[in-house]
Amino acid sequence: MLVQTLPLFVALWAAAYLIGATPVSYLMGRAFGGIDLRRHGSGNVGGSNLASQLGRRWLPVVVVIDLARGAGPVLIGQFALGLGEHPWLLVVTPLFTLLGNAWSPFLRFTGGRSVGVWAGGIVGISPSLFVAALAAYLCSWSVSRRSAESLLVIMVLLPLVCLAWPDAWLLVASSTQYAVYAAAGTVFILVKRVVSNGGPMPDGMPRNTVLMNRLLRDRDIADRRKWLSRAADRTADF
Repeated sequence: MLVQTLPLFVALWAAAYLIGATPVSYLMGRAFGGIDLRRHGSGNVGGSNLASQLGRRWLPVVVVIDLARGAGPVLIGQFALGLGEHPWLLVVTPLFTLLGNAWSPFLRFTGGRSVGVWAGGIVGISPSLFVAALAAYLCSWSVSRRSAESLLVIMVLLPLVCLAWPDAWLLVASSTQYAVYAAAGTVFILVKRVVSNGGPMPDGMPRNTVLMNRLLRDRDIADRRKWLSRAADRTADF
């Protein structure tokens, strides 16, 4: 019964939030580069900024960790705790990981964009759809060489694809529940893009232009190289 399993769900959601809130990329930047990612490059404490500052070799490591953080709680709930009888409650579990990653209490409620842990949730629910989405993203990126824009297209279309995905290929949820997870995750990620980490707007740029750059390009300015090459000149008090 739900009343009996609800405490397990609460514990699972709390664990998922704390797993997501652990700032892996930030800690790696501190440990292996001696830098605060919030004050370098994009200011984002995620894998892409870590790779831009310390080298691309770090990106696969962060990707694997984030996928595991997203998939782990939902798989534990399904197979270790036996919570599969309540798929609507189980499928929201990775969203807590996403929220913890985007607004971590360990970083004064700043954080990364949470794409990796969101994708990890997809792995936990349907590895086959994750592979299909990854292939579509890589095809789009290979043509456009625009990562943020390619990802935006995939995130917007994925809930619709989920509705048509065969239920037999899903580990946890139905196609409808999967679509709700994908859509909710997309909304959270796009909100995080727009609000960023609360830093100041660039001088001399219209606010609407900055917000549109954040939404479409996941940065404040159009020039990606200039954005990622910024030095530790942040004045915000972290």
